[in-house]
Amino acid sequence: MNNKYNIIMFAYNEQSNIEASITSVYHNVDSRLHTFYILANGCSDATIPIAEKTKKNLQFDNLSIIEIEEGDKCNAWNMYMHNIENETDAHFFVDADVNFTSNSFPLMFDHLMAKDEQTVVIAGMPQSGRNLQFYRSLVKERACFFGNLYGMKGSFINRIKEDNFYLPKGLNWIDSFLTKAVNTDLQFFNYNLPNRTTYIDDVGYYFESLSPFRQSDIKLYFNRIARYELGKLQETYLDAVSVNEWPSDMGEINQKIAENIKFHTVNLSWFKTLLVKKRLNKLVKRA
Repeated sequence: MNNKYNIIMFAYNEQSNIEASITSVYHNVDSRLHTFYILANGCSDATIPIAEKTKKNLQFDNLSIIEIEEGDKCNAWNMYMHNIENETDAHFFVDADVNFTSNSFPLMFDHLMAKDEQTVVIAGMPQSGRNLQFYRSLVKERACFFGNLYGMKGSFINRIKEDNFYLPKGLNWIDSFLTKAVNTDLQFFNYNLPNRTTYIDDVGYYFESLSPFRQSDIKLYFNRIARYELGKLQETYLDAVSVNEWPSDMGEINQKIAENIKFHTVNLSWFKTLLVKKRLNKLVKRA
């Protein structure tokens, strides 16, 4: 054990949020931070220049900005796990549009490392949002964790590498699959093993709620609905096969969903169906 942790921030076109999020990390770490990686995947805006300027202004020497050409979060996650990760005791994964509670990373690090070996992830607890109590209940009652903030022991990352586990590129509902991966020890059966995740009730992340009066927020909200609903459909295909048979990308599965869209969306509202169709059309054309 080296008593160190890394932080990994996934950023895709986050020019409006990246400075605040980096600054929040800066103010809520301690001397045990080894490296803070920003994985800028497929950014076409000013995310990277703003991140570089913020690093300079804060004199944040631990910050390393890595530009990834492909705009896919699963690809960035895979790259970190199998090509970038170093031998630190824990790794905290965060999104670039959130801020963090006071001393969140040291507190979560100490809490996670004090747990027995079967506990491999600590969930950041949501501290804001219109559905706050619902999402907090998912952490407490169903051992869920969210991409906004979670920490993972280095021992489980070694397990991921040894098992050659990858997320398929183009997977939409990443949080659900990572929760399953952790709570089943990469075996993906239909129940949770005990004590795989932990949390601290008042330690986590917060974010500004979306506004119905901002066009950019409305677009983001619709995109989020489309991702979640498509992710649920993708999940039915991946659940039908062994994890060892998962494809490297979701292209073929997306095509199958598109071909059977009436069947898959029979229980969705017309509006959610429209959003899923639009997202699928883009993904199928791109493939």
